[in-house]
Amino acid sequence: MALPTHSTTAQAALRGTGAIGADLDLTLIDTRAATAYALRAVNDRCGEDIDVEAFVARLGPPIRQELARWVPADRIPRAVEVFRECFVEEGIDYLEPLPGALDMVAAVAARGRRFVVVTSRVPRVAQAALTTCGIEASAVVGGVTGVDKAPAISSHQVAVYLGDHELDMEAARHAGVPGIGVTTGSHTAEELLRAGAAWVVDDLTEAAKLVGP
Repeated sequence: MALPTHSTTAQAALRGTGAIGADLDLTLIDTRAATAYALRAVNDRCGEDIDVEAFVARLGPPIRQELARWVPADRIPRAVEVFRECFVEEGIDYLEPLPGALDMVAAVAARGRRFVVVTSRVPRVAQAALTTCGIEASAVVGGVTGVDKAPAISSHQVAVYLGDHELDMEAARHAGVPGIGVTTGSHTAEELLRAGAAWVVDDLTEAAKLVGP
């Protein structure tokens, strides 16, 4: 059930005509199992000791930044290379669209609107994940997190941005658009509201119904 908040602006944006933007990890796609697979490969192939469970529980910040919590700086490039290779080539089979994600994409397409994905994943990895899950985006902007997402949100004329992380709500706020928080990630409704969410929902199902067609 959606948490009642100052949601009028967010809901109006969903019903409107502008582009709709969304985060990828734990907003559109459950990437936890694929990420865990790739991290275990990094541990095995590179001799690292990454706490896979702790890493996956924090999904949201850039992979390189998170790897730095366990991997020495001089070994991060190799760890990133192995991570991305294993995520795309084998871990991709573990990806699943989250509830409401496909409904959202279909509703946006039926209204003739643009659907823009803005994510910390690099573009080729993000596109591979979206394709695997049957999610077609009008544009994919990768490699940006938090306030660094704001320019992409603005340049693509996104009217409302959906995300599971506090950083996503920060991005929406800096871009001057309402942020809709979804609790499919590690953040609670209360945390998302404190981060600036205009509205919080359990998943994308209810938000997709407001889009139309």
